[in-house]
Amino acid sequence: MYRTAIALVVLGALITFTALALVLSPGAPAVDVREVAVGAVDSARRATDPVGIADEVAAVLPAGARAVVVRPARNNEPPSRTATPRVAVLVGEVDQAAVGLLVAGGGMVGAHATPDGWWASVAVPATVPPPTAPALALLVGAVLLGAAATGVNRGHAAPPSSRQKDVLVRGLTDLMPKLPEGLGWQAENLLAAAGVRLVVPDGRPVDPHRHHVVGTEPTDDEDAVDTVARTVRPGYADGERIVVCPSVVAYVREQG
Repeated sequence: MYRTAIALVVLGALITFTALALVLSPGAPAVDVREVAVGAVDSARRATDPVGIADEVAAVLPAGARAVVVRPARNNEPPSRTATPRVAVLVGEVDQAAVGLLVAGGGMVGAHATPDGWWASVAVPATVPPPTAPALALLVGAVLLGAAATGVNRGHAAPPSSRQKDVLVRGLTDLMPKLPEGLGWQAENLLAAAGVRLVVPDGRPVDPHRHHVVGTEPTDDEDAVDTVARTVRPGYADGERIVVCPSVVAYVREQG
């Protein structure tokens, strides 16, 4: 049991740190920022004056995006700057302050330049999906660490109750489909080390107390009727006691 507690410590820490990294990840924009910069330059070249450039570029920017566009000076044209809430247009040279402001506003930044002196830099907001799965992972990881710490402190004392262990197993197995492949494989190994085995009852008689039937499939094989055609989601057992029932499709008699 002491080894089980240590395994739970390792697993809990692994889940917690992975989930924390996912929660803190800035996400990624739904578009290619460099392609947005290319589109900004292409649109800017269609306009004849700085105000028109700002309007053209704003029309092709994704929601919430901002841009700085540099147009090469023509015939000794003096440097100038025109700005709208979303687009700054610079004539003649790059304004480092404007670019710094663009980056400081947050998001993913991309740039594009052409051989004849046009240049654009864009900042596109990162899209961060609601961290439901990572938040659940943090919760389960914390529970695992707490339970494991109790087991370690007790040393070789009495193991935790089966009810406590069942709660941990159910929480972890609900989380496993949402984990990265490598982490899910390690979770499977640690569950096995804790005495929890996978249950895949393909071909066995359907047991309403041990199997969750989620569908049926007709068969003309009388010997196969009322057996498990396939397992949709595996179950988990602690010894011979089912903790999580497998979800299965059952064979039924084909209607003639």
